[in-house]
Amino acid sequence: MSIETIQGYMNKALKRFEEHPAVTFMSTNETLTYRELRKEIDKIASFLVHLGVKKGSHVAYLIPNSIEFVLFSQAVARCGATSIPMGVKLGVREVDFILNDSDTDFVIMATEMHMKTVLKYVNDKKEQHQSVKVLGLAGFNLQYPEEFTTVSRQEIQKVENVSSFPDMLPEDISMISYTGGTTGRPKGVMHSQGGKAAALIASFIEFPMDDRDKVLLTTPLQHSAGSLMLRALAGGAHIYIDNFKPDTFLKTVQEKKITVTFTVPTIIYRIIDKVKKVKFDVSSLRSIHYGSSPISSERLKEAMELFGPVFVQQYGATEANVLITRMHKFDHVRALETGAKFLQSCGKPCLMTEIRIIDEEGQDVKAYEKGEVILKSPYLMEGYYKRPDLTLEAIKDGWFHTGDIGQFDEEGFLYIVDRKKDMIISGGMNVYSVEVEKVVNQHPSVVMSACIGVPDPDWGELVTVFVVLRDGLKCSDEEIIEFCKARTSSYMVPKKVYFKENLPLTQIGKIDKKELKKDFWKDKERQIN
Repeated sequence: MSIETIQGYMNKALKRFEEHPAVTFMSTNETLTYRELRKEIDKIASFLVHLGVKKGSHVAYLIPNSIEFVLFSQAVARCGATSIPMGVKLGVREVDFILNDSDTDFVIMATEMHMKTVLKYVNDKKEQHQSVKVLGLAGFNLQYPEEFTTVSRQEIQKVENVSSFPDMLPEDISMISYTGGTTGRPKGVMHSQGGKAAALIASFIEFPMDDRDKVLLTTPLQHSAGSLMLRALAGGAHIYIDNFKPDTFLKTVQEKKITVTFTVPTIIYRIIDKVKKVKFDVSSLRSIHYGSSPISSERLKEAMELFGPVFVQQYGATEANVLITRMHKFDHVRALETGAKFLQSCGKPCLMTEIRIIDEEGQDVKAYEKGEVILKSPYLMEGYYKRPDLTLEAIKDGWFHTGDIGQFDEEGFLYIVDRKKDMIISGGMNVYSVEVEKVVNQHPSVVMSACIGVPDPDWGELVTVFVVLRDGLKCSDEEIIEFCKARTSSYMVPKKVYFKENLPLTQIGKIDKKELKKDFWKDKERQIN
């Protein structure tokens, strides 16, 4: 198998550090070495092959943070299938859309919330004379429908190993990751084996590690499905905690002597607040990598005073394998010592990424002038699944248009100051306002709504809606929030609701969100938080 593919690198890495601890899940206190991990991945992959999974199959998985997520996601890749990771907190509508849009052939699941949705998908495909197989994982205290195949890891051990797995080519599609869309439809971002391999090497250059590192992961695993591969190249150990709590995080750092963690600003804020009240030994931490949303400069200074010069920032996008810029530890230190403004930046371009900032005519702008951030790299997506129109819109002459508005300073630091896309980043999650509005507008008392992000010290931005009610009807903010909770993903539920008699409109009759944002953002240097 070529090492120009992500699977080639992974297979090689698993054999290099056989007796090193590979993964530990704190909730079950289970640890597997790299040898045990490889052995179980091969066994599960063999089971999947016997089930009918083959090169090119589309396999979706709905598995919570667990050792099963690691094993089954890697086994799917071992089979040469295309992975479609989904978060277990996704709403029913999103899961239904992704299953249908991605042409899923197989589903691996361990969540009660989505059983009816998956069963409906299976039955709909049956009516179309298409077969979809669903694997329900035992060990999660769930009762699966009889149409699903229920299996445990122990039962899989009895399966005979297949003699070989498919060879992968750099152009083969490794994964389709779904990201929100400004039209309200999620988009399937296709990543090739070669692109993922290039991203892996780039990550290894940007975030060097060795076999002594112990990496603590706190975020949902579908957001970091490639994280195991990065540390596997170095033989590092991965420690997972199921649900983030400041106490659990800090105790794990102290007990396991964690050296590296990857997280988001919202979690950093909660850790800071806890460390101020209770003493923990966090001296083993040498790197805290953060990204997904901008961070408050004031709170970052606070964090550096508590933890020292250990912070590394990353700015990315799903379409670019999450690798666009990096702000090094020494940049953080220099900014803190000199009071330099670039503590608000997201760093400089990664080594394998070329970035330009362009105006409306596509011309490069000068330092400190604002424009759209566009980029080129060997690990860009192949395109949006079944959406050539959106692919052509996003990638022009090899340059990916991010939809973010940014500017460079004279040293080449990038600052993201606004978004061309109508998107909110709340707690590290991308929330497209049109998706929230779509749900709010279904409420029988609502005429129209507008969703914006409002600056918040903990969440970065709060999902906030302005609502116009129908004449003579009444409704409370609690009612709107509960209505949304029942119909969409938890991270898209509004945190604040404001009622207005009417909404401001632009000259062409569109809701003027800049006007709605004005009072909330008037003292801010940038229009994202």
